[in-house]
Amino acid sequence: MTKKNKMQQEMMKQKKQSKKVDPFANTDHSEVILSKDQIKKRNEANKDYSKMLSKTTTRGTRGPGRGMYLGGKANDSKGTILRIWSYLGRYKTGLIVVFIAVTLTSFLAILIPMLFAIAIDDYILNFDLNGAFIIGLYIVGIAILTSAVRFISRYVMVIISQKTVKKIRKDAFDKLQNLPVNYYDTNQPGDIVSRITNDVDLVSNSLASVVTELLTSVITLVGSLVMMFILNWALAIVVLLFVPVMVVFTMKVAKTSKKGFVAQQKHLGALNSIVEESISGLKVVKLYNQEPEIIKEFDIKNTELKKSGFKAQVYAGLIMPVINFMNNLIYLVIVAIGGLLYITGRVAITIGDISAITAYARQFIRPIANIAQLFNALQQGIAGAERVFSLIDEEDEYVNDGIVSVDEFKGCVEFNDVTFGYVKDKIVLKNISFKAETGKAVAIVGPTGSGKTTIINLLNRFYDINSGSIEIDHKNIMEYKKDDLRKKIGVVLQDTNLFSGTVYDNIVYGDLSATKEEVIVAAQMANAHDFIMKLPDGYESEVYEGGQNFSQGERQLISIARTILSNPDILILDEATSNVDTRTEFKIQESMRTLMKGRTSFIIAHRLQTIRDAHKILVIHDGELIESGTHGELLDKEGFYYELYTTQFHDLVKDIKG
Repeated sequence: MTKKNKMQQEMMKQKKQSKKVDPFANTDHSEVILSKDQIKKRNEANKDYSKMLSKTTTRGTRGPGRGMYLGGKANDSKGTILRIWSYLGRYKTGLIVVFIAVTLTSFLAILIPMLFAIAIDDYILNFDLNGAFIIGLYIVGIAILTSAVRFISRYVMVIISQKTVKKIRKDAFDKLQNLPVNYYDTNQPGDIVSRITNDVDLVSNSLASVVTELLTSVITLVGSLVMMFILNWALAIVVLLFVPVMVVFTMKVAKTSKKGFVAQQKHLGALNSIVEESISGLKVVKLYNQEPEIIKEFDIKNTELKKSGFKAQVYAGLIMPVINFMNNLIYLVIVAIGGLLYITGRVAITIGDISAITAYARQFIRPIANIAQLFNALQQGIAGAERVFSLIDEEDEYVNDGIVSVDEFKGCVEFNDVTFGYVKDKIVLKNISFKAETGKAVAIVGPTGSGKTTIINLLNRFYDINSGSIEIDHKNIMEYKKDDLRKKIGVVLQDTNLFSGTVYDNIVYGDLSATKEEVIVAAQMANAHDFIMKLPDGYESEVYEGGQNFSQGERQLISIARTILSNPDILILDEATSNVDTRTEFKIQESMRTLMKGRTSFIIAHRLQTIRDAHKILVIHDGELIESGTHGELLDKEGFYYELYTTQFHDLVKDIKG
């Protein structure tokens, strides 16, 4: 029997033993194994694309729905508009200028057809070329003035919108810096980023163009209608007869095309996910020879995107051809009816009136299509603003901040019956009590998920406890200012985070007032100096986003140097050496021992050999403190710690015991 057959038999045996039933199985509770395609279809049906849409935008040429994120509807349009006005209200003078300019350009545009009518009736038909020439000069002057005023209105509105959007984006980003960690745990990063990028862009688009275009369209619509009735009520009614058809058609097409663009966004988001996964997981794809499967999946999604995009573009492309057709049809009808009225003389009308009404009819019809599209865009802008404002309105973590400032901690830390849960119904830590003496090293060990890192989160007040108390230097940490508290606690995490910039920038982040010599000393203590000097530009070498151009170990060493430079009173090492090799780990341990002298230190470690010299070891299991003591004391108890240790160092313990 081959190894492959043995493996398949073993897998079948485990399946029979486990008897797990798929939650999507039939109601008879029989075991159903879905194929890969069936699983994809099931997930496709249940998938929430809101997060994808929030970070996906269409790009391309002009057209409805292009170049913008298709947002939803606002829940409180009135309140959101008033909120936007509170930002715009700072620029009242500019808004008045824009309003006057838009009104003026709209009325000037309405005036031009009337001047044509006067030119035809009073001068051209009477062969008065001088009078016609003068009217022509008036029209040219009005056109130039209209263009200049329109440019001024656009220019001023762009300045106002950009300043407003800048302020909104700043308020949103400032709030992000002050939000509690819990907010980031309960919201997806893509959705958060979308709020200060795509959603703010929606507001920007609405303020910069939609508002002025909407105002222009409304004034043009009303003005053209009034002028048509002034010139000839009968022809004005003829034009109005076409309005219901235009409105119904435009609204139907706009609604259908929006659905098409939403579907296009959905498939574009899915396609982007495939590309992102294939790039980030390239090594895994190649290791398991899954290139054909990825290509097949991409082709399927690419085809769906093509179909949905084609459908959306076709519907969106219907509007302007139909509008142009209706314009020409109305033109024909007005000329025919107007000519008939002129010839029969039943209604007083002139050739100039007919010409003017045809021009007003075009001005009247075109805004109907514009208003439908502009209204959708405006609603999307309001919806985007509402999402941004909901972020700005989140309660920041400094609402319940302490009032006591502190320049230095002695380092006595006490947990007294601390109970905590990230979710109310699920307690993570249960009645934890211990004391860390000043200048002593306390190690925290236990299985994955037992609550070790949670203790560190609570000490930094990333979360507040449900009950009990945490004290530093015999004072409840709730009384300390959070900034002062965190400034005096240095943390080296297992998952390091480097920022774009240079190596020097990332180390000096621990203390921006430090000199270059101090930065180098910190790097030397962390055993990072040697590899930094081997880089092409040394400390000035560039760090890509997230530190992706450095290995895990190198990122960890830079992070440790940053913490050393901050010179904390309390030190926390959360698996600080888990990503470095044994030799480097030994060197770091030496540096850490130097750094920990005189400081209260908390060490979270899975490698128990690294915490043998700790003054106290806390054993956490299922959120409870089950054992406490020195390394030797815990081994003598032969309890849970003994089991953890012997699992890792079985042979070593046998030699010691023997």
